[in-house]
Amino acid sequence: MNGKTIFITGGNDGIGLATARLFAKNGANVAIMGRRAQRNEVAKAEIEALGVDCVAVTGDVSKEADIQRALEQCMEGLGRLDYAFNNAGIEQVPKALTEQTEDEYDTIFNVNVKGVWLCMKHQIPYMLQSGGGVIVNDSSASGLHGTQMMPLYSATKHAVLGLTKSVALEYATQGIRVNAVCPGAVSTPGYEKFVARDEAMKLAIERAHPMGRVGCSDEVASAVLYLCRDATFTTGSWILTDGGRMAQ
Repeated sequence: MNGKTIFITGGNDGIGLATARLFAKNGANVAIMGRRAQRNEVAKAEIEALGVDCVAVTGDVSKEADIQRALEQCMEGLGRLDYAFNNAGIEQVPKALTEQTEDEYDTIFNVNVKGVWLCMKHQIPYMLQSGGGVIVNDSSASGLHGTQMMPLYSATKHAVLGLTKSVALEYATQGIRVNAVCPGAVSTPGYEKFVARDEAMKLAIERAHPMGRVGCSDEVASAVLYLCRDATFTTGSWILTDGGRMAQ
């Protein structure tokens, strides 16, 4: 991967940062986009310490102008775009359907669905300039089954798989592969904040995974690396990293 570039949304923490580190260890330069400027700079320094170049851009994936600016800075700083991991997403606080609000709907769909759609829309032209590329979208095991009390989150992750399959078909003959990862619960800062309010819920989530634990960010990053580097005849598909949960 020496000399190649990956662009990662939500790249300053959790799964995104773990993926950035893994690609950097394999020689790829990295561009990250995240909403927290200070956290971006910390992540940038960590990535550059691995001996590659890094561009960090502060922005919101639900805003088209921010995505355009981030990709322009990626191209200006790193010269090409070979891989993209559209990882940025937000959770839904579990609550009864009748208590969910229109604002919650708009917020989660704008980030989880619109953000992925906008990223692919603007990433693909740059990839075509480089002769092709690979996009990996972050869906979820919840994109393959219903999730009680979290229908909006589950619907967005189903939508990510629909986008993934449709765009993969459109560009299959143009050197661009599009796939997804579908993690189960993963111990990220966001997850730990999510379960901190309810120890019983945390234990229930762990027990729901046949391996008896939640995943770690590095395990998802490895799946992203596989899809980008090794799975050369795979497009419009997804990898489950869910500790066996969907096998039940």
